[in-house]
Amino acid sequence: MNNVNLKTMLKTTLKNKDNKNLFSNIISAFVIKGVSLCISVFSMPLYMKYFDNNTALGLWYTLLSIISWILICDLGLGNGLRNKLTKALVEKDTVLCKKLISSTYAILSIFIIFVLVIGIIVIPQIDLNDFFNVSSQIVSKIALQYSLMILFVGICCSFVLKVINSIIYALQKSSLNNFLTLVTSVIPLIFIALYKSNSIGKNLILLSCVHVFAVNLPLLLATVFFFFHGRLKTCKPSFKYIDKQTSRHIFSMGMAFFFTQILFMLLINTNEIIITKIYSSEFVVEYNIYFKLFTVIGSLYMLALTPVWSKVTKDLAEKKYSTLIKTNKVLLAIALLASVTEFLIIPFLQWIINIWLGDEAITVNYVTALIFAFYGSVYILNVVLTTIANGIGMLKTQIVFYGIGVIFKIPIIRLFANLTNNWEIVIFYNAVVLLFFCIFQHFWISHLLSRLQKKKEILFK
Repeated sequence: MNNVNLKTMLKTTLKNKDNKNLFSNIISAFVIKGVSLCISVFSMPLYMKYFDNNTALGLWYTLLSIISWILICDLGLGNGLRNKLTKALVEKDTVLCKKLISSTYAILSIFIIFVLVIGIIVIPQIDLNDFFNVSSQIVSKIALQYSLMILFVGICCSFVLKVINSIIYALQKSSLNNFLTLVTSVIPLIFIALYKSNSIGKNLILLSCVHVFAVNLPLLLATVFFFFHGRLKTCKPSFKYIDKQTSRHIFSMGMAFFFTQILFMLLINTNEIIITKIYSSEFVVEYNIYFKLFTVIGSLYMLALTPVWSKVTKDLAEKKYSTLIKTNKVLLAIALLASVTEFLIIPFLQWIINIWLGDEAITVNYVTALIFAFYGSVYILNVVLTTIANGIGMLKTQIVFYGIGVIFKIPIIRLFANLTNNWEIVIFYNAVVLLFFCIFQHFWISHLLSRLQKKKEILFK
């Protein structure tokens, strides 16, 4: 696709009022998240100074990785609500909106109480130092246990509060969610810039408390605003509107999203754990440096596509298949250009890292850089294809490919670990799995949208 065709397609797309609103939402989200990502990147030196120990810092990143797994274990209800509520809002069905919101809060609350009880019982029974491969001389057993328990309880509370995120997406206001994320990232940064003790254990516990506060406060404020002062004053959750049939519908769609999420997290977000267990937690720091740099573009693109998910759901309900086909083509064209940028970063990588972390941070391994550039490119394509598929609500392809990837990940990595001590195989494996998925998913989406458009044309002839 040449530049003229891309410009023409963009102009045609923006003539529509809904698309103008979408574009405005994307720009706002892009700017806010761009600031957030910059903060994330420049926070690395502060975190390194705060812990002053690569093993402790690697442990913190590993804890955050585990917390990110827990956050997706909402049975997919958030995403199920997002798709269902988008349609209900378009149809202006206030009663259905109340049922969807109330039922989601009810199911999640019951689930979280169950999870909390299990976690509070199980966590103290685990030898966490052994599990995380961290010496008790660096982080004491009690400090590690307190830290994980604080994070666990706090994040469980955010399960219920995060329902507001799905509601905001359904309202086509994704940039607000990105603003909440920005606030969440700024609060810990302010803390580590202003405070530090000489005890690694104390630093870990206090940072855990701050992290929990930063995650929950913005969500709580947003919930109060929307239900008591915003558009949803007439849709406040109520016991009266908890509905069994509505709950079943949300749960059914949610479970499909849940399996997809859990498989993707097991495939992608186990990297730190696997590197820690099979190699060493010290490599997690090096991994994070490369990972942050080569996923910045993909993360920004994913952010830009956040409102597209709900727009796809809306277009599908309105049978705007030609619009979906154009959207898919434009997004893929931009994704290919972004993928090329991943490799253009490599010649300047050492210079970038020296400015970012200092001259003695790491010496760039260009083979490692190529592997991460490959991963970053495939990740960008994956973002586009999964956004369209999620908006449509068809998740089978993701479940199959992610499932196969998860099953073979550890055996293959252990096999290579016996042959070489190169931890980079972990990220290379992920890239290969995502590449095969992207190829198949692209053909599936193109075929589906083309078939739906042809059926519509035949129907209206």
